[in-house]
Amino acid sequence: MKLEYMEKIVMFKETPEGLATDMEWLHEAGRDGWELVSAIPLIAPNRDGIAYGTVGSQMILKRQKEVL
Repeated sequence: MKLEYMEKIVMFKETPEGLATDMEWLHEAGRDGWELVSAIPLIAPNRDGIAYGTVGSQMILKRQKEVL
């Protein structure tokens, strides 16, 4: 079985309810056969270079590659 991979960077946005992001793309990807295999937090540094918060996520997805 051959696999193909997709990488997507998702950034959080400030809302009245807190940090949020639009995840509709993930539902669409699932309908297209993609499976989320990893989500890596993106940490932002402050002026001193010290991590202070998560600003987003790098997501890795995979699906079976069609063989022609």
